[in-house]
Amino acid sequence: MAFTLAPLFSPLGQHGAAGAARPSINEKIRQKRAILEATQRKLEASRKQLHSARFKEQSIAAQLGAVQSSISRVRMDLGELASAISANQARLTTRRHELRVTEAILDRHRDALNHRLVDVYEYGTASYLDVLLSATSFVDFIERFDFIRFIIKADASLIGNVNREQARYQKLVADLQSTQSALERQRQEQENRQAQLGLLADERRNLLALAATQRSAIAQQVDELENLTAAEEARLQALIREKQREDALAVLRARLAAAQARRIAAMAAGLPPPMERPEGGPVLFMWPVRGPITSPFGMRTDPVTGRYQLHSGVDIAAGYGVPIEAAADGLVIYAAWYGGYGNAIIVDNGAGLSTLYAHCSAMYVSPNQSVQRGQVIGAVGATGYATGPHLHFEIRVNGVPVNPLTRL
Repeated sequence: MAFTLAPLFSPLGQHGAAGAARPSINEKIRQKRAILEATQRKLEASRKQLHSARFKEQSIAAQLGAVQSSISRVRMDLGELASAISANQARLTTRRHELRVTEAILDRHRDALNHRLVDVYEYGTASYLDVLLSATSFVDFIERFDFIRFIIKADASLIGNVNREQARYQKLVADLQSTQSALERQRQEQENRQAQLGLLADERRNLLALAATQRSAIAQQVDELENLTAAEEARLQALIREKQREDALAVLRARLAAAQARRIAAMAAGLPPPMERPEGGPVLFMWPVRGPITSPFGMRTDPVTGRYQLHSGVDIAAGYGVPIEAAADGLVIYAAWYGGYGNAIIVDNGAGLSTLYAHCSAMYVSPNQSVQRGQVIGAVGATGYATGPHLHFEIRVNGVPVNPLTRL
């Protein structure tokens, strides 16, 4: 954002035409200001849209990053699950081997029991009492009793072993089936989750591409409006310079007329003509506010637009509402909204010098008003393109910005 001020004085021969054109110039300035303010409002709205679009794009990118992180975690879980399945598969192999051994033992027990049943079928279910009563002696009775007791015990043991081996077999089968089902469920759940996250990631990628396209379109619109704003500002400044030259000519004409009247009055009174004080002389500037310089004069990356460009003044830190004093005597030529400068005051200090006070929260002067050095003309604020309350102060020589520190 820039403003230029042409030298104040032009040849007197142009005064008549300028005076006649003054109302037309004022109307043109008013119209240009209205156009500029309308363009700046559109630019501000587009900048807000661009900020929202960038925030939306960043939010979607962050969401996509979170989804991709989740996909990475699911893949890690699937890898760990694959290792668990492999380990369980090894245990399943061992259990199947144990199962085969158990089935072999069970088969042997079943064969023994079947042989016993065949014997009972072939020889009948002789009464253990008949066997004992048929003993021929006491010793034979004892032997028969021990034999019968052994048979009963063997039958009971065989039946118990068969039942235990069968229960063990059933438990092994149940454990194998439960382990296999649990592993399959876990793998299916993880695969489903990975598929859902993949769909979500695709959706976020599409939204990110759309947001980037929208942001690019809005950024192009902002660039076009910025160029249009700069062109309108240039036209407005040209009109302000023309009006400034006319006002300067009027002031000079009035001074010359007053000097001529003083000479005529002195000569009529028989006195020598008075010595007139020469116009001009050095302009002495003072600090408009007190505070540290947060951004000096020179090239920098703009904190608002992000562009690398000339910072045509100095930023002086000060609290909101702190009074701003005129740095030197002069004539106010502008006091209104001025694009990125926000509320701005421009003072013509004579001798081709001018000063600008930007981002004001309040302005206490108006155009064509004379101000004196140290007079309060506004208050510190953060209007326009500002990240916080401060005073942006410029000094220009014939419209060219110079480092204010060289003149303060």
